[in-house]
Amino acid sequence: MLLTYGVVNRSSQEEVVPAESEQNFEQAQCLPVGNCVRVIPVKGPGQGRRVYTGVFGGAIQNHHGRVYELAGSKSPGRRPGPISWFPADDYRLQLLRWPDRPEDYRGSNRFSEELEIPVGAEKLLAGQMADFYGRCSLHSVVVGVRNTVLAEAQLVVGAAGGPALPLQDLLRLRAVRSPGSHYRSVVLSSRGDPEEHRDVVRSCQPAVAVLDGAATVRRWLGAGLAGVTVAVVERTSPSALAAADGLYENRRRSMADVDVPKDLGIRIPPGVELLAWKGRGATR
Repeated sequence: MLLTYGVVNRSSQEEVVPAESEQNFEQAQCLPVGNCVRVIPVKGPGQGRRVYTGVFGGAIQNHHGRVYELAGSKSPGRRPGPISWFPADDYRLQLLRWPDRPEDYRGSNRFSEELEIPVGAEKLLAGQMADFYGRCSLHSVVVGVRNTVLAEAQLVVGAAGGPALPLQDLLRLRAVRSPGSHYRSVVLSSRGDPEEHRDVVRSCQPAVAVLDGAATVRRWLGAGLAGVTVAVVERTSPSALAAADGLYENRRRSMADVDVPKDLGIRIPPGVELLAWKGRGATR
């Protein structure tokens, strides 16, 4: 969880320009109907402000003026769900990618949640909070025993002079199937099928994938979910030896070793081994 926090903190510093997925009204008019989108108040986070996600029904002009339409999903033999209009002057539109899919919204016209900056986040993240929490991006993937990961996310953290808050609130952690949920990091079950998620995770280009536990490493190491993969293996685990063998085999097939900074190398405690290498297809 602390590693994931580091990734999110770094991302908060980099998110200072409008995301490519954001659309103005003219651009949204060319956006195909049926995509998953979210509409965000242009004034940013604040008391009572909410963000809405749903299936895009079009950017149109009607008796309300220029509006974005969020419509319900059609089911076989059923009428479309209720339609909601959002004034284009008061909201900006963001195109959503995985893990939100139109079929996840079936039976509901839209989801909403409060758009807020967690109290204390400004002490723990270095970027522009309104911009950072006004967007929906995937920065890291944590693969492990889901209940354990979510329990660890309840760890309370804080900075001097500021209130404390759980890592869950800071990281915006979500499960794979949580449509409409504001997220920064996604939890995948160690028992899941890597083939089911590999392509969709890669398409969002997360910075880091954390493989938590020896069994997870053995199952997910070859998936290559992100540019950087961090494997956490406990030597006392019954499957630790097989996981270590998998790590060494993966390293053997890699392009090159990566030098570890000296100040980090001298801090590694006895009994802990650090391996770092550049995988094929990695860009950094």
